[in-house]
Amino acid sequence: MSLIKGGNDSGGRDAINRLIKAYNFSSRQQLCEHLKVSKSTMANRYLRDSFPAEWVIQCALETGISLLWLATGQGDMYADNSDSNILKNDNDVTIRPLSKIVAPSIKYTELRNGELQSYDEILLDSRLVEGDSSNYLFIQTTTESFIVDVSVKQISNGSWLVDIDGVKSIVKVARIPGNKLVVHQEETTFECAVDDVDVVGRVVKVIKSI
Repeated sequence: MSLIKGGNDSGGRDAINRLIKAYNFSSRQQLCEHLKVSKSTMANRYLRDSFPAEWVIQCALETGISLLWLATGQGDMYADNSDSNILKNDNDVTIRPLSKIVAPSIKYTELRNGELQSYDEILLDSRLVEGDSSNYLFIQTTTESFIVDVSVKQISNGSWLVDIDGVKSIVKVARIPGNKLVVHQEETTFECAVDDVDVVGRVVKVIKSI
């Protein structure tokens, strides 16, 4: 078994160069901008050869690139050395910002009188949403809060944010034969054609006050 040599004041330059490669950047300036650190901080780390442990961990989380490779240069760049990764183009690196992994932000809206009013974004536990957080809306009503996935448009049984004749509402839907829907809206139930309802998104979480 090979030993991994490292320390606070060793391996910093090589690690920084690997970070630049991992992010598919062409300069330390681009790395500074992504990590939101000053040029002087970067220059000091590079000059002193100080190992950037926190940057290495962040890069591994954001890109999926091997932590061992980022830290030491050993092993494969991609931990899963499958054919898809071997053939991966260097320009195809997917970067998911750390903030989106740890505490993704989604758009905050209030549903009032059949209209959505947008406000600032809010932070959520990453376990509450799956995939790209930009696909979600947090909707506050007078009694409940909903997380809605606006990327889902194929309506099926469940709760949905819909637009009916220009009025938006959260409804429960049951799909029935004949390309029709039974829509439960508060104390009202009615039947309509699928095309009579414009789907905004599917409700994936409901938050209630008790």
